Amino acid sequence: MTAQMAKRVTEEYYSWFCGTELSGLERGRHLVCSAGRDQYLPAYGCKFTIWILVKDGLCVGAYSPKYQALFEELEKGGEIIPSLNQRFPMKRMELMVFESEKLSSYGEAKALAPADYPLYESFFRQAYPDAEPDGWLKDYFTQKARGCFTGYLSGGRLLSVCDLPDMPYMQEKIQHTGIRTLEGERRKGYALCTAALAAHNLLANGVCPQWECSAENTASIELAKAVGYREYGTAHILEEGEK
Repeated sequence: MTAQMAKRVTEEYYSWFCGTELSGLERGRHLVCSAGRDQYLPAYGCKFTIWILVKDGLCVGAYSPKYQALFEELEKGGEIIPSLNQRFPMKRMELMVFESEKLSSYGEAKALAPADYPLYESFFRQAYPDAEPDGWLKDYFTQKARGCFTGYLSGGRLLSVCDLPDMPYMQEKIQHTGIRTLEGERRKGYALCTAALAAHNLLANGVCPQWECSAENTASIELAKAVGYREYGTAHILEEGEK
């Protein structure tokens, strides 16, 4: 998959959230009322009732019909994002697009197979001490460990893992690679090798790697750039419903 293909797939993916096709949009404001923003997204455990992308002179996105009157008022003038931030607990996410592979050596990172589940369970329990994995974690791992689920192995332990969370749209074309490194094992290059191998394996399988994080998470943004992503835009999101 080339950088041009990755950009096209990434734009197609975010078009689902924006309620309109991003490709070819002229600069300016493009906001639509969309019933799709009232749909519950199991991958996130909530609804994104407002989802707005800001990039390259564009302000484009969609909002739930229940906010139509508000947006009609906002469209009459003023800055929409600051106004929304005053009214709602808006979440700001940095969106990345894959550009090129920057690593060709991955240290002790490896693709995880179903037989590696005991190692993964041990890692998960240490990384998420408040979680309760019994009854679901093994099924999740077995389903996802198909060559792109990666981890950094040292001393018989997994120290960093890129998992493959569910995607709300285009599951077979694009895949987020969540990264987690054990405390005490960070800033040693494990996350970089693991995330780079995860992206490499996805590309080899014809799947576009996807990365997004809190806009305040500079460490995650710099890690993504080191892997081969570049900044794409910023999403302003109102999450509602269960979480």
